[in-house]
Amino acid sequence: MSSPAADDPRPERAFNVTALKWNTCAWLLLPVLVFMAGWMHWYAAIPLAALMAAGLGLAPQRRKEPPEREPLPAFPLFNRSSFLVLAAFIALMALSGWGEWVNQHPDHTVRNACLRELVASPWPVVFPDGDVLIYNTGFWMVPALAGKVAGMGVARAFVVLWGAWGLFLVWLWLCVFSGRRSLLLALLMVMFGSLLNFQCWLGLDLFRLHYFGTAEQIMCSANASIPVMLFFIFLASGRMPLHWMPLLFAATAFYSPLAALGGLPLAACQWARQCKDGLSPWHSLLHPSFPAAVMLGACFLLYYAAVNAPSSRMGMRPFYSHPGDFLLAGTSFLLYALFCWRDFRRNPLFICTVATGLLLPFFYVNGDVNDLLCKGSVPAMACLLAFLASTWTRHPRLRIWIWLLLALGLAPRFNVPYYCCSSSALQAFLTPSASCTEPSSFPCREWRRLTYAPQARHQDEWGRTMHHPGHRWYPYYSGTPRPWLRFIYRF
Repeated sequence: MSSPAADDPRPERAFNVTALKWNTCAWLLLPVLVFMAGWMHWYAAIPLAALMAAGLGLAPQRRKEPPEREPLPAFPLFNRSSFLVLAAFIALMALSGWGEWVNQHPDHTVRNACLRELVASPWPVVFPDGDVLIYNTGFWMVPALAGKVAGMGVARAFVVLWGAWGLFLVWLWLCVFSGRRSLLLALLMVMFGSLLNFQCWLGLDLFRLHYFGTAEQIMCSANASIPVMLFFIFLASGRMPLHWMPLLFAATAFYSPLAALGGLPLAACQWARQCKDGLSPWHSLLHPSFPAAVMLGACFLLYYAAVNAPSSRMGMRPFYSHPGDFLLAGTSFLLYALFCWRDFRRNPLFICTVATGLLLPFFYVNGDVNDLLCKGSVPAMACLLAFLASTWTRHPRLRIWIWLLLALGLAPRFNVPYYCCSSSALQAFLTPSASCTEPSSFPCREWRRLTYAPQARHQDEWGRTMHHPGHRWYPYYSGTPRPWLRFIYRF
């Protein structure tokens, strides 16, 4: 596709893609380096960090020159539109429960406990019974480091700012991919998701197919979804250097192992595609970034494999176990792909994205609550979002239909109860009337689901964290150190 152009022809409104690349690389890899410094032995961390630096800095030799791209003039990172989008993302992160400023989704029980342990305990975190903390802690590494220096309040603020900066970089890459720097693309990004609201109205079971959208991912698991979205939209743009792909992909396994597993076909497809455009695959395999990625991925694999969590059930199952699943699959994934088909049907990454999104439900982890689909679909949804943003930019006549689809898929009632139930006075005001205690009409039923969340009133010992019935974060997220684990990590 043609290289991006700015809305405004003035140079200050265009993109400096080189600066954007390095900002993205720093955001993804800085927590990895902090983890290596705090968890790994020096004789493992220093050589690996040096190999990573060599992999990022040395470009492999080209066997032929790739097609020339139109040069992009520089732009100031912060201008009025940038500040507006960044402020909106900060507000979104805070209202989603991150930083504990408002009431939170039950999943934040684990999130807050992890951050508090990282701030309060020496690194690596070892519990009194000898078990060690084993969790995908990447998102909290930088905030926890700030918290160790300046206190828990600073760490909570850094969680919001760190996540907002990641979303800001996602938006910029979305603008690069679509060829237009637009504030509306930020709104499109946040609203993007499966038609959960529409499916709920029809009484369908949402927990069979977890194609959760951006709003739900930010609210429940921004720690895993934002880094994965950033990597795969950067990947879809076609501007990720080939020698960066293995290393940055290995870093995504640190944030979410299941997302890395689900996104492996997409990363391999784009790697093969860019090799075909002018870079030798054998030279790429011999480049320092590839052994660095293999070593980093092996360290993460050994680390996560030691967790004490109950054994996950894995395997294959029939896809369409219920007639409603046809509608679930279609409204969760395929409708968006149909908008993009005309422009991208010859794009290998688009075909691979659609195929991966449709094949993932055949595989499951943890039985009926398919964690593999829930996390592994984020890469496919991120790439599909990039293609949809480009289609939205290219075809103004389709925009009204895309916005309608997005409005149905936003599903605000999953988010609002946790935002608005922070004060007892507001809770009392939002309590449904006696006539709606047993709602029979559609308006009463929707009002109750939208505003009244009795589970949001139960707080546990972590302060503003909502109680998660039957789910204790410890000892579930801990592991017993093994000799091979102690050889790499300072347990």
